[in-house]
Amino acid sequence: MKISINQVQCKRCGGIITSEHSHDLKWCKCRGVAVDGGRDYLKRLTGNPPSEFVELSKWEE
Repeated sequence: MKISINQVQCKRCGGIITSEHSHDLKWCKCRGVAVDGGRDYLKRLTGNPPSEFVELSKWEE
């Protein structure tokens, strides 16, 4: 399976963040969660204090 969209939504601020390419680290506006990896890999980081998030990534076969 291949990643088509690498995306999460922060439960604290509601921000939806998308990583477009490899090594494209993006934080939500409250810096509660970050996404990285684009279509190459999924990486999630949480801030201080950490925030929960909803996984919105999509896959293609």
